[in-house]
Amino acid sequence: MIERFENTDITMIRELLSDEPDLLIRFQTGQAALDLLYFDAWVQRDEQGEVHGLIFRSYGDFFISGDKEMDLEEAASFLGFMPMLYSLSGNDELLEGLVPLLKRVRSTTVCGVARQEEAPELPVGPIAFCEAACAEDYRKAYDLIKRAGESELSDFEEYYITRRGLNKKDCGRTYFLGSSDSAYSTVSTTGEGDGMALLTDVVTDENRRRMGHSSALVTQICFDLHAAGLIPHVTYSTSQAEHFFARLGFRPCGQFTYVRFDPLIDFD
Repeated sequence: MIERFENTDITMIRELLSDEPDLLIRFQTGQAALDLLYFDAWVQRDEQGEVHGLIFRSYGDFFISGDKEMDLEEAASFLGFMPMLYSLSGNDELLEGLVPLLKRVRSTTVCGVARQEEAPELPVGPIAFCEAACAEDYRKAYDLIKRAGESELSDFEEYYITRRGLNKKDCGRTYFLGSSDSAYSTVSTTGEGDGMALLTDVVTDENRRRMGHSSALVTQICFDLHAAGLIPHVTYSTSQAEHFFARLGFRPCGQFTYVRFDPLIDFD
C-alpha cells in the first residue's frame, strides 16, 4: 500500500537511502524546508507496516527508492496518476524493472554520483565571488543558467522562491562571479544537511569558459562546505562533467538512472 509518509518512518527511510546519498540529501532538504518548498513524499508498506519503497517529489521532479520487495506495478500505477511527472530518478536495478511499466517515457540516462572526501586548497589569490542574498543576485544566476541552456528552468519566480527558501533554511546557497549587472559563472547547492551537500547548476558563460572560473568557484564552495562539516556531492550525466569534477577531487560513489517523460496532452 502506498500512502503519505509519517515522521515515524524516518529511520526506515534513512536505511532505505543509505546507499543513495544524492536521494538522501534531497529528501532531508525537502523535509527541512517543507513549509517553503513544493515537496511531497509517500511510502509503500507491507501489512506489518514495514517500508519497502519511497517516492518523493520536488515540483515535477520525482525520486524513487525501494528494496527487493517493492511492488513495482503498484508504484507504476501510482506514478501514472501524477500529472506533474516530469522526471524520475532512482537506482539502476529498480528503474530497469519499473520503466517498462511506465507511460510517456521519453528517454533514460545513466548518471553518476561522486563525492569529495577531502577539503580542497584555495588558490593563493582569493576570488572575488558573491553569495546570492537578494532577488537581484538570484536573477543574475538565473539569467546565466537560462542563457547557457544548461538546465530546463521554470520561470524566475519559482526559481527564486525555491533558492531563497533553501537559503533561509540553511539548506542551500548560490555563489557567482560577475559584475554589477550580470553573472558569468555560478554554482549552487540544491541540498545541505546531515553532513552532506549536493552541488547543482555549475555554469559559466560560453564566452568566459576555459579560463578556470568554474573550477575556482566550485573549489570555493566546496572549501566552505567542508568548513561547515558537509561533504560535497555531485551528479553528472556526461564524461566531460565526470572528468571536470575528478580534477577537483571528486571520486565516484554511486550511479542512478534519470528518466524523462513527455508532457500530458491537454485537449482542452
